[in-house]
Amino acid sequence: MREKPLAFISHDSRDKESVARPIALNLQRKLCPVWYDEFSLPLGANLRESIERGLKECKRCVLILSQNFINNRGWGKKEFESIFTREILEDRALVLPIWYGVTKQQVYDYSPSLLNIKGIDWEALGEEEVCRQIYLATTSAA
Repeated sequence: MREKPLAFISHDSRDKESVARPIALNLQRKLCPVWYDEFSLPLGANLRESIERGLKECKRCVLILSQNFINNRGWGKKEFESIFTREILEDRALVLPIWYGVTKQQVYDYSPSLLNIKGIDWEALGEEEVCRQIYLATTSAA
């Protein structure tokens, strides 16, 4: 039986090396199960079903907000819409925004409601502190 993820890591693939993978690996070292495409999608898996299951089962969604993510209208946008809809359904906060080289205006232009959620800045805080805060937020929601 596979473990349900505490965190779903939603990102643009162009941010995989610099942010998404370091977060996924760091959280796994902290024994925090994550849904991350490289770990969670076995060969032959149905992408949509796997992603939707991860979004439904996770306790929190780590949303890596970058220029790439904001400009991508593919999977990242669909993941955001799904988790945002789940927030409405469950009437609780699920999104943990990680800001990576974006401004308040860019985030507002993408989704005004995201400015109402406390996010943290990857570049200002660094990997260890960002992952510590994600870990605390996901395990306290468990």
